[in-house]
Parts: sequence; C-alpha cells; structure tokens
Amino acid sequence: MAVKEDDRTYEHPLYDMMMKVPGLDVATTSVDRLLTWGLTNSLWIFPMATSCCGIEFMAAAASRVDLDRMGTIIRGTPRQSDVMVVAGTITVKMAPRVKRLWDQMPEPKWCVAMGSCAISGDFYRHLYPTVPGIDTVVPVDVYVPGCPPSPEGLMHGMMRLQEKVRAMREGKFVAREVRPDSPGAWDQARSEEQLAKTLGLDMETTDARASADGGEAYDAAEALVGRVYEVSADARSPADLELEPLLRDKFGVTEFPKEAAPLVDASRHVELARTLLEAGFKQLVTIAAVHWQAQPAKGSKPAEDERVEGTYILRSVGKGSKMVSWRVRASAEGIVPSLCSVFVGADWHEREQFDMIGVRFAGHPDLRRILLPQSWEGFPLRRDYPSDKACPPWR
Repeated sequence: MAVKEDDRTYEHPLYDMMMKVPGLDVATTSVDRLLTWGLTNSLWIFPMATSCCGIEFMAAAASRVDLDRMGTIIRGTPRQSDVMVVAGTITVKMAPRVKRLWDQMPEPKWCVAMGSCAISGDFYRHLYPTVPGIDTVVPVDVYVPGCPPSPEGLMHGMMRLQEKVRAMREGKFVAREVRPDSPGAWDQARSEEQLAKTLGLDMETTDARASADGGEAYDAAEALVGRVYEVSADARSPADLELEPLLRDKFGVTEFPKEAAPLVDASRHVELARTLLEAGFKQLVTIAAVHWQAQPAKGSKPAEDERVEGTYILRSVGKGSKMVSWRVRASAEGIVPSLCSVFVGADWHEREQFDMIGVRFAGHPDLRRILLPQSWEGFPLRRDYPSDKACPPWR
C-alpha cells in the first residue's frame, strides 16, 4: 500500500519518551516552543561559494540586507554550522569535497542551492567537468533561482527555510521543493484568497477599489501566476522595435517627456510587458517606485493628488543590447498589476517596492515584506514617513 506523503510525520525519539512521562507534556510543550524559536533564529551558515553567486552572498551579509538580524552567522567550519549555502558551479573534482564537508556538519542540517549553476549547472551543465545540480551530491531543502540571485533572493530563501524548520519541529512532513528548472515548477501559485489574507484586504473592497482605479487593471492580473509567459517562435528582434510609435499607436500614449519615462495606463501595463518580451526584451532590469504627496494648486499649475509611480526598465540580451522604460501611476492606496506572470524576476523586485513604499501588486503570488520584519509599521521610503520614527525596543 502506497504511503501518502502528506500524512507522514517526524517523531523525535527523545520527545516521544518524554511525552509518555506523566506531567512532563505541559513543560515540554513550552520548552519545545523555545527551542523552535532558538533554532529558527540561529541558522549558522557554512558558505560553499565557488563562483559569482558568492559576491551576492557576501552582499547579503553586508549592511543593506544584513542576514545577521536573523541570527545567521557565517562560519568557516562545517562542524559549527547548520546550513550549507552552495553558491556557484560545482565541478566533479569539487563534489567529493562538498560531500565530505556536508557529512562533517552536525544534525539537524539543511542545504540551500543558490543560483542557476548550483541548481542545474546552467551554462555549463553539458560540459564534462560540471555537476548538473548540487542535488545530485547532497539533499537540497531550498532553491534560490537566479543568475545570480539578488541578496534579497537569498534572504527570501532563508525565510522559507525558517518556515520549513518550524513545520518540522511541529511534527509535520515537509515536502521537498521542486527544482526551478523542472516542468511545472511555477504551477504552485497561491490562491487569490491567500494573497488577500497576506495583504489583510477584504476581497469585496479590493474589487471595488480596482474598479475605481480602472477596472481593466485587474483583468490583466486576475489570474495569479500560473506559468511563465512563453515567447513565440516568430518573435521580432529588439532592433526592429520603435518604442515611441508603439506606445502612441497601440497604447494611446500622447506625452513623451525628456526627463522621465512615458506614462502608460495601468490597465495596459501587463499587455505592454508581454509585447516587449515578444520583441526580444527578455530581461527585467529593475522596478523603482516613488511616492508623491498631494500638492495644492500653484499659479497655473493644477493641484495634484497623492500617488505612487513605478518605473520599469527592460533590456534585450546580446549584441546591440537596447533598454526601454515606462511608468505606471496609481493612487496612494492603489493597486498595480503584477508582472510575475510575464517575468519571473519581478517577484523580488515587486516585494521590495511593497516593503519600502507600499505599492500593492495584484496577482503577486507571495506579496509580503522582504527587507523589513513582518511586524514593521509603515513604509520607510514614503515621503510622509518620519526619518526619526521610533522603533521600540531598538530606537
């Protein structure tokens, strides 16, 4: 008879014996919570950085992302480490050394595969000296895709590992992650109700606000991320694209300011991204949002409402690389359709803009803070956020 994976649980033999002793179950429950808190906030890392992903790993330990605030310390010895972060290509000559270092790490231990080379070998997977994925050498608990992934990506991976450790401590079976380059890996999106719960939104109120901001904006992102948008075989070359005529004729843009990117209606935002992807702009470089406070009328200049604007930059890859950019605008509490269904890399970019400025992206599969604690109040990069805001008990 086949065993259902979801029904499997983990039972520690010591805890099992203690729970059978009369009266000890009350004490062990509180102790177990304390031990779980301590374990999830003291995941010491043994760095196995062999390539350029190691630079991003170093940046994650620097002041901007600061892995240290999770209780994470980088150790130079496997005997004092809990997590091995494999950041870079592993060769067949290096693999036995990685395995030996893994075996020297005390239990419990976990492995994070950081970057495309560690996950699958990426560019070099078909070359004779390259291991096609570190999961052929040691078991991987969390995959952090990217080439290279950003420091925020590694932070997100460590947060996922914390969630897994908590579940394991509670006796739940934790299924192994699907490798990002496997077919259907992006089919595991959260439902719209889960997204609303994450944001603390009421679905009826959200739908009404969407209609007020431009109902079609939600149509483009109504379905959550299901699969990455596929480029058709007859996609044009970026050299063939003239952005200004495209925006004017197809998307109704009439103003092209010299000091800023052209402003595109949020209801056509995702459609534009897909059009540009079809034209060969395959890399999402960045998403940068700005918060503008309300301004009263001044002379001939009309009054302006409070708003947020997001600038998107795409880049073509290869010889003669080109860049294009555009802006979208929403009210201060407005919602912008997510680009996660078009560009996988939009995930962490959008989470950062939500975290720091409060831009809400409809259709994002996991919209929660990535740089600040989940309990943080307010959005630090808004213009109305006080720079000396108190943050007990730290300041």
